[in-house]
Amino acid sequence: MFPRRHSNKKRRRVDEKADKISDLPDALLLLILSLIPTVDVVRTCVLSKRWTSLWEHVPKLDYSYKTDKKMSHQFVHRFLISRKPCLLESMRLIVGSDCEGINVPIWIKYAVEHGLRELELDPYSEKGNIRLPTSIYACKTLEVLTLKYCVHVDVPNTPVCFKSLKILNLQLVHFKNAESVRRLFSSCPNLEKLDVKRYVDNVVNFTIEVPSLKSLTIHDCSDGDGRRGYVINAPSLKYFSIKGMKDYEFSIENMPELREAKIIDVFDINTEKILRPLASSVKRLSLSLSPLETRYADSIVLSQLVYLKLSTSKIEWWNLLMVLLLNSSKLQVLKLTRDEPKKSHTGRMSNPQFYKPVNVPPCLLFCLQRLEWERYNGLHDEERQIAMYILTNAKHLKEARFSTKNSDMKEKFEMLKVLAREPRASPSCQFFFE
Repeated sequence: MFPRRHSNKKRRRVDEKADKISDLPDALLLLILSLIPTVDVVRTCVLSKRWTSLWEHVPKLDYSYKTDKKMSHQFVHRFLISRKPCLLESMRLIVGSDCEGINVPIWIKYAVEHGLRELELDPYSEKGNIRLPTSIYACKTLEVLTLKYCVHVDVPNTPVCFKSLKILNLQLVHFKNAESVRRLFSSCPNLEKLDVKRYVDNVVNFTIEVPSLKSLTIHDCSDGDGRRGYVINAPSLKYFSIKGMKDYEFSIENMPELREAKIIDVFDINTEKILRPLASSVKRLSLSLSPLETRYADSIVLSQLVYLKLSTSKIEWWNLLMVLLLNSSKLQVLKLTRDEPKKSHTGRMSNPQFYKPVNVPPCLLFCLQRLEWERYNGLHDEERQIAMYILTNAKHLKEARFSTKNSDMKEKFEMLKVLAREPRASPSCQFFFE
């Protein structure tokens, strides 16, 4: 794989007149080489004399044991030893069980010493988790850190400061304890984006206290059993998304800068503790919840909300919709969408009847300009009634767009006729049925 210095006879000869790419400057060629796996980068050394040592200057190591099953972890060793002593700004390691834990710390230490800015570590080990090397905690140049699966994080008591870290992605990693979580986040004074995916671990209270944080995504697949929870203090947050958690406690400080939030498939959680801190600032909100999971939602006023996306797959979803419409006086765009049905799901859930609210929501009378309904099914009484209710009350509606997954053309035509013959409150509304 790696070339010898005197192997010119074995190199493939190419027509220099036809080889236009070799005429490009080194900086551009190195940029191109940084976009492909390192195994392929090294192979370019046999192309021509121009390419013999170019690979030695590439500032990126991208190695995956899945790409070439015949290639062992010794490839990484030889690559690091053979390359020129220049910057290694990016390292992506997807290593298999044949890679002993002792190798990873050596590789990462080398990268830290050569200006590492981006690291992705995704190990698979049958012998247990691989401990995140202590050398990484001294990396002052690191800007992006992604840790996945069999990584064990134990932040030392010694001073740690990721002063350049902007993006942190934690995918099913294993923390030693809650104190390691707290130390990690407190060592990132300039962190802007945090993505966390968890399942079952030994951290009961997951504390995220990062004043500089602007984007936070949490996907938790576990059951909190009513005793596990999240503590979130991120006053600069602009984007917030949570998904999949069950029976968790939440403590969230106010989010005065928040602009967009997504709350998807949370169960047995007091959603008031999630919705209320963002109610006064959020402008775009996406929800996939049943009213059964939104106790006290009628007391939460979304004073700045202009865009609402709501799933129509949940039981009594229209009751939640009416509450949100009543409490969102500035709403301009409403998008309704049905989630893709699960393979195990058969038939349709039984839903109670839709009842019109006593008072028409102010946003329908004064603000709503666009209605978009994906996977609309006018054969369902409640969906047809809600569509007609909005069309007959939204006085400033400019566009109503419906789409359906129904393959029966006759049924589609019937749904279209029902909607088309209903009087619309807005005479300028453009109607689309896709």
